[in-house]
Amino acid sequence: MRAHTISAAVRFGMMTAAVLGLTLATSEARAQGDVDSEGPSASAPNSSIGSASLKYEHGKGLESSIQTGWVGPSIVQANVGIKVDPVTNGGPLFVVDMPKGANVEASWGDDKKIILKAQTGGSNDGLVSVRHTLTPSMDLKLSAFGLNATFSYDATDLLNKMKGANFRYDSKAQQPFAPWGFTAVSTKLNAPDLAAAELFTMQMSEMPDFVANNVTGEFGVRAVSKPTFTYKTTKVTISGAAGQIADGSSELVIDAADGDYLEVMTAVEGNMEVTGGISVQPFVFIDKVASINAKLNVGYDVYTKDFTTPATAVNFQTVLVHIPMPNVRAPKNVDLGAVKVGGSATKKVIIENTGEKDATMSFSSSNPAFKVEGGTVSVPAKSKYELSVKFEPESAAAASADITIASNDADSPLQTFKIGANGADVEDDEESDGSTKSAGAEGSDGCGCKAAGHSTTPGWAGLGLIGLGAMVLVRRRRTA
Repeated sequence: MRAHTISAAVRFGMMTAAVLGLTLATSEARAQGDVDSEGPSASAPNSSIGSASLKYEHGKGLESSIQTGWVGPSIVQANVGIKVDPVTNGGPLFVVDMPKGANVEASWGDDKKIILKAQTGGSNDGLVSVRHTLTPSMDLKLSAFGLNATFSYDATDLLNKMKGANFRYDSKAQQPFAPWGFTAVSTKLNAPDLAAAELFTMQMSEMPDFVANNVTGEFGVRAVSKPTFTYKTTKVTISGAAGQIADGSSELVIDAADGDYLEVMTAVEGNMEVTGGISVQPFVFIDKVASINAKLNVGYDVYTKDFTTPATAVNFQTVLVHIPMPNVRAPKNVDLGAVKVGGSATKKVIIENTGEKDATMSFSSSNPAFKVEGGTVSVPAKSKYELSVKFEPESAAAASADITIASNDADSPLQTFKIGANGADVEDDEESDGSTKSAGAEGSDGCGCKAAGHSTTPGWAGLGLIGLGAMVLVRRRRTA
């Protein structure tokens, strides 16, 4: 049966994810994986690297806020609340970005198992960016000049009454880090002097009429904060593998499969914790009451409080990581033909590497009458190699040999084909039972298919993984 094409298989992966409510960044992951596949250790014969860029944006403010409680003299008391929020029209509160890709390294031996690791990237390959403002709310209690009233203004009220409709506080910082971010990365923000940090100033004329018609002056809030945003990746879940990666030394194991490349869905989770301190100082100046010059500067002590927020979950978009693999294919049987005793004949046998990674091969013969070249050869991705098999008969009898190919093919590290001569009962390219993968007849074309296994991982960033096992895209050849 003809399998799906590669493009159809990618669409299949996207459709599967959509059914489960899971978002995939397939095209971005594929492009990044192709570009970065030859990473730091990807050139080693028995390892390969796939990569997919990761980015998380947090557009909300911090859950917790600071409240001063009632402060100041009894004639004019103030209660101020401060919240850490994104700057209006200034982007998210924080961004965790790994634009150069978070690398998944696959390595294997002769046991037909693939070991997956989260490879640590360069020290500047990731970036945490933070930009915030301080959003105030304010209550005023007036008990003087014949007034006895309490007025409350939340952030929306203040913005509606202020010119420019923006709080005058904008702090930002960036901190590079090495993906995957298993080691905590802290981004520290500075602040101006409190005296120069007025969040807002509002005129008494903006208050209700019975105040605005009798009192002139202004009130407002000064505030500063020096928070530290600390991010850490807590776990990486890979489809088809039991367990999770929690640090740079963790390993997951999956079964090797016949394929030109391996694709695995990868979910990354972390958390962001914010610690620091906030200093707040309300101010009130009463210029006149009716026609009386008051010139009253109400003094307030600076209110300072340290804080630690509950950890904010950082769940990255699930990505499809594409890992190139070698894939060696040889014929099942080869007939060298009749050769006279004392003479010799050489047969060129086509060995293919249909995979996306270079294959290394060495050859051996079970019969010294059939000689193969020694040493190790490297066959580039999507290439063919002509193996020369030389037969020098010692008698007129039929002869045969098993030619063994030792390679870095993950699921078939040892492949054997039979070669016969001088009447040996072997036909060229005949399919037979065995472990050897067919290289196919000259002129046949290829196609691809995708198989989705079943993951034993109990959960995927809060979503089920039913049907989302390790994805392997396989290129198979039709036989004549």
